[in-house]
Amino acid sequence: MKLAHKDIEKDNAGQVTLIPEEAEDMWHTYNLLHVGDSLRASTIRKVQTESSTGSVGSSRVRTTLTLCVATIDFDSQACQLIQ
Repeated sequence: MKLAHKDIEKDNAGQVTLIPEEAEDMWHTYNLLHVGDSLRASTIRKVQTESSTGSVGSSRVRTTLTLCVATIDFDSQACQLIQ
């Protein structure tokens, strides 16, 4: 796992940017996360629009998702975090 950015304060609050490189990195992420933590990720979505004449157009929209951890579990067979 690559540590891209970290900003940790004296009270241990802060943020880090991690880039997983192998499936095993999800195990380490599982051990770092706690209920109540927030995760943020950027994604691109394809949005299709239909005009009044019936023509369809599409565009790509960058969206930032923020998730709050309510429960956390790890599937060791698939190397995935699950809810």
